[in-house]
Amino acid sequence: MKQQFGMNQKMQQRMVMTPMLQQAMKILQMSTMELKDWVEKEMVENPVLEENEEVGPDKNSPAEDQEGAVVDPTLEKAKERHDTDLVEHIKEGESFKEDTWDVYKESQEYGDSGEADWGNRQNSDADQEKRDFVEASITRAPSLADHLEWQFLLVAKNEQQEAIGKLIIGNLDENGYLMTTLEDLAQSLQVSVDEVEKVLVLIQGLEPTGVGARDLRECLLLQLENRTGPVAQKAYQVVLNHFEDMEKKRYPPILKGLECDSDQLREILAYVANLEPKPGRSFEEIDTKYVTPDVSVRKIEGEYVVVLNDEPVPRLRVSSYYRHMLKDKKAVAAKETKQFLESKIQAANWLIKNIEQRRKTIYRVTESIFRIQREFLENGVNSLKPLTLKQVADMVSMHESTISRVTTHKYVQTPRGLFELKYFFSSGLESNDGMDVSSLSVKEKIKEMIDQEPPQKPLSDQKIMQNLTNQGLTIARRTIAKYREELRIPSASQRRKL
Repeated sequence: MKQQFGMNQKMQQRMVMTPMLQQAMKILQMSTMELKDWVEKEMVENPVLEENEEVGPDKNSPAEDQEGAVVDPTLEKAKERHDTDLVEHIKEGESFKEDTWDVYKESQEYGDSGEADWGNRQNSDADQEKRDFVEASITRAPSLADHLEWQFLLVAKNEQQEAIGKLIIGNLDENGYLMTTLEDLAQSLQVSVDEVEKVLVLIQGLEPTGVGARDLRECLLLQLENRTGPVAQKAYQVVLNHFEDMEKKRYPPILKGLECDSDQLREILAYVANLEPKPGRSFEEIDTKYVTPDVSVRKIEGEYVVVLNDEPVPRLRVSSYYRHMLKDKKAVAAKETKQFLESKIQAANWLIKNIEQRRKTIYRVTESIFRIQREFLENGVNSLKPLTLKQVADMVSMHESTISRVTTHKYVQTPRGLFELKYFFSSGLESNDGMDVSSLSVKEKIKEMIDQEPPQKPLSDQKIMQNLTNQGLTIARRTIAKYREELRIPSASQRRKL
């Protein structure tokens, strides 16, 4: 067969991710506070972007209509239901005044001159000393390792013990437990296991009590060994000799071993329950995360209205100064300058349109969700209905992946509390009357049953299944066990109380 080379043309369709589409997808997935930070960064990088600071009516004071009646601006804003296309209605601010730019340039030149900054430089040394003092004064809370090392240096007898102690402290986790074996520690320092064990005993005598333990049982014993009193002594015996029985709540062997009655055992177990299972917990650095709702659902005049919380995000517009500059052929005589302005203005328009598209999409998706979950707003979790991404996608004529991006890390403030939008999507179980019931409402029913069960005779998964069946729900016992584990509720034997 003879091979030939040639050129052929053909047409085909393919999906291309344009920069504008990539930006739209990225913006759609951001939360309100993430978008705020990103927009502020874009305003720094793109000079043609500016915040629309046109002053409207005072939001805090009610306005009056033509007849003199007081109008609540929040109510009016909610009634508009965010149908306004901000991209088409962006208003141009006051035209940029040339003298403003000249004054700005003059002030910059004046600031760079030696005479203008003479007074500031005179005090620069003193200011630097103050800054150095402030920076040196900034401290942080001591960590568990810092706290233990400071104490251990007071009890260590020689340099070898100091080296072993630092190695042991370095192998403690955030809860204060030793995460390696004594043999490994001894091998790493080429010392005997007995030397490492002696140092470990010293560390276990430091504060907080219980630190340096290798398991929960040892941690509790360290806290109990120096306590006095009959209850503390009995508690020590329970942890030492009946720890597994206590974990599995097998009370008869404990009663027999301690030779006490049920009331005394109940007091002993309560004493053990007050011990600290995680001694290093008080030294954890807690990073508080604040959630800002991206959208709110309010009940206004008997109707639930969706209101977007987009106030933290700056309202953007393209600077009229740069648009006028682009039209002035003398100002942009250089080709590179014109191309730079055109690209920045185009990028600014893309950003504004994508932010507005995000607003509309979040509004439509949230409205569709609560069109189905209206009974949740009225009655609570027990009235949640099964809902899938495909249902909402069909309602708003979008792809399921878009709905997933919209509902990820987005929170809604409702009369029932603050929830992630993903919370309202759940599978369903069939009931005897043919109506599907949300799995979240089933979990809530299970939780209510367990909260109301008698402590001495907790409900088994089989009994919970029978109760739900009597209420008209078709559910398997293994599904009950699955939901119970998702709720982090232990089994019936673990919930049994004395």
